[in-house]
Amino acid sequence: MNVKSLGSFLQNVFIPLVTVGTATMVAWLNHSISEVDQDIKEQIAAVDIAIKEARDEREKLNAEREFNFKIYDLVQQSLEEENEKKQEVAKQFVLVMVDGELRKRLLGVLEAGGTPTIQRETAIVIAQEREFETEQKAVLRTSRKVKPSFNWEDWDYDIFWCASSGRTAKHQAELIRDQLKKEGAAGRIRVRELYDSVNARSGYKVSGYAIRRSDSEIKQAEALERLSMQVLSENGFPAAFEQQNTSEKTKWYISAFVCP
Repeated sequence: MNVKSLGSFLQNVFIPLVTVGTATMVAWLNHSISEVDQDIKEQIAAVDIAIKEARDEREKLNAEREFNFKIYDLVQQSLEEENEKKQEVAKQFVLVMVDGELRKRLLGVLEAGGTPTIQRETAIVIAQEREFETEQKAVLRTSRKVKPSFNWEDWDYDIFWCASSGRTAKHQAELIRDQLKKEGAAGRIRVRELYDSVNARSGYKVSGYAIRRSDSEIKQAEALERLSMQVLSENGFPAAFEQQNTSEKTKWYISAFVCP
């Protein structure tokens, strides 16, 4: 190849190829860098979200801890002053705002150190809540060895009535229980009082008419809803039940609430 042919080759073939190749390489590098940059941004955003959630959770825990300390101080001060009105206020705060082990301990403190009236009232609350928890544990121990079916006798039912709603609510709960038994329900069917102190706790706070069930119990809950509404309506108590989802793992068990 002579010099002229070589020059022509370089100018017309090689250089254009190199130019195209370089442009392609640059475009590929830019695209790769862009993808890496986007991935880094997404990771940074995920870290930022995690940090914010952790900070929010920490702030929530700190706020709950500070609030619990204030309730504790309120209880202690009311006992030190031997002030029955303050003790009553402290008791109500504990019942409505405090859960878990702290609730039990503060109620125990009021029962031990309060005025005679406060001691008596608190002792009743503690006994009622202990009874309620014992019955709940009995529900959680329920087990079946047969495959679930849509038959009343395969399930256990608790029909709660709110103490604040009075004896009329208890009568309505008994109507539902009696109808279940008439239709052949042979499981454990109980009418249970939902004490005010229990209903004040988080996880309850029930008002009106409700049925609580898990996602796998919708058909059974709907059947209980139809039965309850019909029997109450026939007895002069028209009621609309709200179905509420619960995360409680209680197989073969559904609860209804009558709190008009």
